Amino acid sequence: MTSSTTPVTEGLPALGSAEFAADPHRHYAWLREHAPVAPTRLDYGPMSQPIWVLARYQDCRAMLTDPRLPRSPGGASAMTAGLPEHMRFMSAESLIMKDGAEHKRLRALVAKPFTPKVIEQLGERVRALANARLDALADEDIVDLRREYALPIPYTVIADMVGVDEADRARFRHGVTAMLSDFEGTREDWDTQIRDLVTFVRELVARKHAEPAEDILTGLIQAEEDGERLSADELVAMVFTLIVAGYETTFNLITNAVVTLLDHPEDLARLREVPEDTALWRSAIEEIVRYAGPIGGTKPATAVEDITWYDQTVPAGSVVIPLLGSANRDPAAFDEPDRFDITRTPNHHLGFGHGAHFCLGSNLARLEARVALQVLLARHPAISLAVPRGELAVEPMPLWTRYQQLPVGLS
Repeated sequence: MTSSTTPVTEGLPALGSAEFAADPHRHYAWLREHAPVAPTRLDYGPMSQPIWVLARYQDCRAMLTDPRLPRSPGGASAMTAGLPEHMRFMSAESLIMKDGAEHKRLRALVAKPFTPKVIEQLGERVRALANARLDALADEDIVDLRREYALPIPYTVIADMVGVDEADRARFRHGVTAMLSDFEGTREDWDTQIRDLVTFVRELVARKHAEPAEDILTGLIQAEEDGERLSADELVAMVFTLIVAGYETTFNLITNAVVTLLDHPEDLARLREVPEDTALWRSAIEEIVRYAGPIGGTKPATAVEDITWYDQTVPAGSVVIPLLGSANRDPAAFDEPDRFDITRTPNHHLGFGHGAHFCLGSNLARLEARVALQVLLARHPAISLAVPRGELAVEPMPLWTRYQQLPVGLS
């Protein structure tokens, strides 16, 4: 980790601050032009960490395959510093924080349930969930679409995938909600809720060992590659990876997609008119990920040697994050990058990362977002914002674009 005396780019608010979250693309544009490699701070709740960021597409893409920038050099990740013991293993044992041969081993063990063919089979389940949620909202004139629609669909899919029984879903959801919250309540309350969630997942893994079922968690327990299986900690860490990658990312992608389409009524109308045009819909989802994806950067890497970009030398030991949200609006990589274009081609965005750590759940996120939007627009073609656009508040979370609420009129 860099020293706390690392200089911070003058005038650049900390990632995670309300000022940065309010207009990230303005800051991204400034960085690309004036400071494509810059020191700053990553603030999250009670934690603050000096980091370096990359802002240009070519540098972000190259960094994601650069062996000088592993996520866990020597087996230790910058993410684990300061975490309580009951949470540290979730980063230390997570596939997304492993490098090299260890990452390849874990990825091979868990990749089978996430192939495009397997994920596509979930389409009807997602469609049924979307219709059920809209049925439940049939008598409501105004709803918070984020909480009542975008959030329950991927949550239920993930609970299904890991085999959480109906009787346990309230406990599971309570823990998941706490894990993904912005440190609401006291830190002690938060730690207690996370401990309970970790305990629950360990109990769930033990139950699936004893009583195998038709779910992904059982498949992960039974998965074997070259005679190796996932350890108990790796299994638990993988469940948490699924929660973040398959749940948090997806419900925010659905929310952001609705906001973006309401901002671009001509594109919304075009999609609504061709619900079966799979090619156009898939293209639209890719453009939503590029233009308004919820994730602004990847997990941090650590420089194992001094690295110089342009006239800036990032010292060995520094934490470095590529700003994917900035890369996806880089005019050097995309024609008219600030224009939303559902027919954009090519669309080589970095919204799901690049290289060995390309998002394992990308196919699931694409499917859920596409189906959720198709069902919503088919059933509520006159959907509209229920508040002025400027009143949609974005949560000040570092490297995320997450709306606090999305009030809409459905009729």
